[in-house]
Amino acid sequence: MALALAAIDPPAQPASVEVIRDPVTDHVRAYATIRSRRDRLVVSCDSDERAEPEVAFHADRWLARGNFFSGHRPITYRFDNRRPRRQMWHVEDRHATLTGRRRIAAFLSYLVASERLVIRTRDLERHRLDIVLPLRDVQPAIEQVMSACTGRPWTAAELSN
Repeated sequence: MALALAAIDPPAQPASVEVIRDPVTDHVRAYATIRSRRDRLVVSCDSDERAEPEVAFHADRWLARGNFFSGHRPITYRFDNRRPRRQMWHVEDRHATLTGRRRIAAFLSYLVASERLVIRTRDLERHRLDIVLPLRDVQPAIEQVMSACTGRPWTAAELSN
């Protein structure tokens, strides 16, 4: 009975938002965190870095290493019932960061319009690792984070620009 209950996905938690403002320089760093069990996806921005969004996921287990020189490795992800995408992510220890402005914009546009994200990769021992993230109240959280960094109202429609 306990194993059956453990296999059930817990209810989706709303995305949490954290905005950190330096009291002297007014530098802003903002984070939207989407959690699933002990894994999480973080969308962040930094007002000193042209307020470009950053996307990273943090796994409970150590991830398979990326290329020795670049640190990049292909990772597959899927939004809802759309076709899976395989893109290069920079992998380090237990987290991976998506790189490339266009790839981040495309990822975020699907993120705000979807109900579920599955990320598939390999752990350090080469076992398959699936991270399933229910996406609840993601769009307002992303907009709040980006507005904090840009200092003006921001909407998901700006991703296509």
